[in-house]
Amino acid sequence: MSTYLIETKELTKFFGKRNVLYHLNLEVPRGAVYGFLGPNGAGKTTTIKTLTGALKPTYGEIRIFGMEMPRERVEIMRRVGYMPEVPLAYEDMTIFEFLVYMGRLKGLPREEAARQVRELMAYTGVGKLAFNRIKELSSGQRQRVTFAMALLGNPELLILDEPTSNLDPLGRMEFIGKVLELARAGKTIFISSHIVSEIERICNYVGLIKDGQLIEQGRVRDLVNVEGTDYDVLVSDNEKLLAFLKDKVYVREAWEEEGTLRVKLDERFAERFFVELPQFLAREQLALKLFKPHTSPLERILMKRFNVGWTE
Repeated sequence: MSTYLIETKELTKFFGKRNVLYHLNLEVPRGAVYGFLGPNGAGKTTTIKTLTGALKPTYGEIRIFGMEMPRERVEIMRRVGYMPEVPLAYEDMTIFEFLVYMGRLKGLPREEAARQVRELMAYTGVGKLAFNRIKELSSGQRQRVTFAMALLGNPELLILDEPTSNLDPLGRMEFIGKVLELARAGKTIFISSHIVSEIERICNYVGLIKDGQLIEQGRVRDLVNVEGTDYDVLVSDNEKLLAFLKDKVYVREAWEEEGTLRVKLDERFAERFFVELPQFLAREQLALKLFKPHTSPLERILMKRFNVGWTE
């Protein structure tokens, strides 16, 4: 059995003459929370539509649970919870009717579908709206209903496309907490997003996509370790600290920038920095005025790989 729950080989998709995906080789381990990260228009949603069988690849292979998509789509999707980027149709149905209907499409008996729907409406925070029609819901409420839909049938794999795009800040915090709960319960979760901070908080694996091409993937911690971590440091004598840091094994680079020291660490030896810096400051009687990460490690990787600043 493959260690990868989702695996693609040379996945490519053309729309007319436009190449939207080019030779994607995704590897999503079982039990991973995999963040699929890239700017708007990078090909994230198109990738997800091929993974769920909504689009047929121009060429390439997709295997999920070891089965071939789209040839074995029905069996695969019984084990997948999918949360699309644009949520919900069936505008005249109530939330309860809609979710029971979707549960029935998943193969659940009616009574079991109704039982799960009641639980999931409470879990996602729309229980009091059970008999409101879809057309009466706000965008954030629709997002919560779509999340409930994805959880029907207790799926092994969740595929979530921009899942927090319509949620307010509190709703985003709640969603992140629930994803982490599901991950602890053993679900494999594939999340497409362009919001770096969310991916960094939720995911242990990441794939970076730009212009339809996968430019890097792997464990978040491994990518961060390769890059090192930058810190902004300000003490009462920057020159003395800079001299101390010179040639230290845990320092990749150190320089002064606008009155503040920028220190780039090698994560393999970073623990020594956090031990030796306070010792040095105490010995030299220097005051520490500022110490903070310059940017998040994942954000810095994105800025370097995409050669642009990153905004949310």
